[in-house]
Amino acid sequence: MIKSSNDKNTMNNISQEKIPPVNPEQDFKELEQRLGALETKMEKEKPQEKEKIVRQEIKNYIQNVQNVSNTATPSSKRDSPSEISKFQPSSQIGALISLVFEKGLREAVKVAKELDNPAILDEFHDTLVDHYYEELVRRGTLKF
Repeated sequence: MIKSSNDKNTMNNISQEKIPPVNPEQDFKELEQRLGALETKMEKEKPQEKEKIVRQEIKNYIQNVQNVSNTATPSSKRDSPSEISKFQPSSQIGALISLVFEKGLREAVKVAKELDNPAILDEFHDTLVDHYYEELVRRGTLKF
């Protein structure tokens, strides 16, 4: 049984098993696979605890992607850090989230890192965890 407060190493080990995929659908499949590996360990957890564990695993996945180098250039000017940096902070987050669902997590994380704004990167992570969580619930992957 996973306890989020004292079994963080288990979740980190799961999070760093593979190099993340490249496109949005592969991102969701990878997350679904990782969450499936946690499922039996979460069976007896309360729904609130399960949600914390799942959100942490999503966050670990995003962090893992961020740590993997991606040297590809943005495929359109609209997706470039110089263009996104012209937006208001909330619009920058929105542009990065859109980029995740259009071109994949790697591309969006690469652009977010190139903005060189820790506050934007942190808010992007938090918002993305919420979006991934909601999408996994919508797809029926999460049922609690």
